Amino acid sequence: MAIIEVKSVTKEYQEGFLALRDLTFSVEEGDFVSIVGPFGCGKSTLLELISGLISDYEGTIKIKGENPEEARLERRIGYTFQRSTLLPWRNIIQNIMLPLEIAQIKDNKRAYSLLEMVGLSYLAKKAPYELSGGMQQLISIVRSLVLNPDILLLDEPFSSIDEINRTKMHLHLLRIHQQTNKTTLLVTHSLSEAVFLSERIIVMTSSPGRTKRIIDVNLSIRNEEILFSEEFLNYIKIIREELKNGKK
Repeated sequence: MAIIEVKSVTKEYQEGFLALRDLTFSVEEGDFVSIVGPFGCGKSTLLELISGLISDYEGTIKIKGENPEEARLERRIGYTFQRSTLLPWRNIIQNIMLPLEIAQIKDNKRAYSLLEMVGLSYLAKKAPYELSGGMQQLISIVRSLVLNPDILLLDEPFSSIDEINRTKMHLHLLRIHQQTNKTTLLVTHSLSEAVFLSERIIVMTSSPGRTKRIIDVNLSIRNEEILFSEEFLNYIKIIREELKNGKK
């Protein structure tokens, strides 16, 4: 069943810049889907529309049959941005508990159980500055899950992390997805990241962004050994060709 439905969505800013045009796709419940495309094609704008942060657009977006604004108010959406938003004066477990405090929900056990689930409970009392940039982003993702949203939106969370540490973060993120089965939509410029993490990849055209192709990813295994395999590199090649053609 489709949990996210995007139909004929067009977004034009007041300055006359057309970011998205007639964009259509759907995401099934429990899927991990990545969105790739040229710089400036409207990927981050799309996440803002789905999250309900931007409500001025043409077309239809539904989250479990509801408008994004309604879904956001009902806490159905978790969102992690490009840069860490952890508060430096709160330790890790306190940062994860913050959404619970704002929502006035007394369920601190959930914050601890999420950390334990991803094998990071040893970080609970650490300060954000004691963690690497990748780990800070991973904690931000865990925090996005603490209110038990239906979908998780990730806007290039590992874009500023070096390749070696990024692979480690990918393995952690795969574990999170396997444990929670949350519907996840990831925006990324990294084709290897998209292939490694995703069950489907939405390839967008250059601006104004449209759906160029949706590619199913069926890797035989998802670990570090697959990164240099023929099947993995073949997916990269296919996506590159689509991106190249999408600029024409």
